[in-house]
Amino acid sequence: MFLHVLTIIAIIGNLSSKSIITKNISDCSITQNGILHYYGKHSFTKFQDECLPWSDMKIDYPEVINKANFFNDGSIKAAKNYCRNPNMNVNGPWCFIQNEDAITMEQCEVCQSLVLRSTIPPTHIEFIDDVTVANVTRISFQDVYDELTRYSIYIREKVAQIVERLRGKFRQLQSGALKYYNIKIKPFFKKT
Repeated sequence: MFLHVLTIIAIIGNLSSKSIITKNISDCSITQNGILHYYGKHSFTKFQDECLPWSDMKIDYPEVINKANFFNDGSIKAAKNYCRNPNMNVNGPWCFIQNEDAITMEQCEVCQSLVLRSTIPPTHIEFIDDVTVANVTRISFQDVYDELTRYSIYIREKVAQIVERLRGKFRQLQSGALKYYNIKIKPFFKKT
């Protein structure tokens, strides 16, 4: 049942103009120092705030927004508003958001599953299975939660759009019915 719902959501997402961006572990990398980088197209923070374009921040944050920090995108403009880690933040990919009257930095949590993976090899064979099972379980539940959160926001937006379109159609029908009533039916019932 759950798979059917996700398939329907994916089909609806492909039919609409707004695409569903999935977070993929292959879009992430981790340096030897443990710094996370993200190269995908996810542009929402962990609190579902939309990221601001990096090119809009060049003047206010020149120490962070420079060509050297966006080497993988080719340019700052190509990085658009995607989650990135230009200043090698230890917390991983982030972006700027508009928070009331201030612009603030907020984490994206797109590559957190890489942090959960152990880089130190275990010494006992039995220990390997335990670590693998624990990490996979923890990763999969977080990934499912993230996806469900994104899908629920997406569905909420789509339902609001559909309701607004239905209201517009209802207004058109209502005005058309009033015109028809005033032109065709009302004169028919006039007293002579």
